Amino acid sequence: MNIQSLQTKIILSISLLLSLIASCQQEDLTKPVTYCEDIYTLKEYKVERHPPVVRNGCGLDIYHEGNASLDTLYLSTQLPSWHPNNPVATGQILKRYNSLKGDSVEFRYDLLFYNEFAYAQNYAGDYNNTGYPVILMYTDPTDDSKSTKAVMVGQGVTCFNNFTVDSITPARIGALKADTLVNLAAYRTELHTSTVNGLVMLQITANAFYRKLVIGQKFRPSVGGVFTLADASDEAQINLQPVFLIRTREGLYAKFMVTRFKGTGVDTQKLTLQWQALKKS
Repeated sequence: MNIQSLQTKIILSISLLLSLIASCQQEDLTKPVTYCEDIYTLKEYKVERHPPVVRNGCGLDIYHEGNASLDTLYLSTQLPSWHPNNPVATGQILKRYNSLKGDSVEFRYDLLFYNEFAYAQNYAGDYNNTGYPVILMYTDPTDDSKSTKAVMVGQGVTCFNNFTVDSITPARIGALKADTLVNLAAYRTELHTSTVNGLVMLQITANAFYRKLVIGQKFRPSVGGVFTLADASDEAQINLQPVFLIRTREGLYAKFMVTRFKGTGVDTQKLTLQWQALKKS
């Protein structure tokens, strides 16, 4: 075999190999995402709602590709852009700390539990700080179909447990709504007291805005909730809290509720979240 013939065969072999690689890459691009079975199990977390402890809250990525249950909830290590303590962060993307690598990695959330450090005027004319926890859904500013959406489907843990993929009716799908994308920084007020100096949100302002959100503050029995409960720590709350059907950013479905707004014992300052991704049979 002469050198020219050998070179031709080598070139043909390389071309064939590159074609196979290209076809495999193209096939991978169109391959649907497969989620591990663990993602369809019930998830439950206790979230700190005391603003001096946690002011940035946490994000929930319900369908997190290829990861287990612990990878569906991340504490944000970088505050949203509208937070007064971090005016340059990206509001639509949160970050989690990677303990193995020692750095932060981005993740895109479906739901954001955010704890507003709000202020209310007291009888003496001064201001007292108060926690103002709220749940915001991701809103895509350019494509509504990519926004997280939700609709209330009932109340209580029995409703939550009985809600299955077969409960997702066309009427409920049609009732799904997204949160309005609003710049919260525009709602802040310059406030100067003996202990506070800077832009903060007043409670009356937060109440008016959060009431318009789909989930918002509906899990709070004392402020804008869907039920009235004199004692938020009472066991009755688990049978009264609203249950929501969620459509995630990927267009997949899950059920979600806050079983407890106020905990007991050492968890008094924590609320309990639970959700479950719904798998088509």
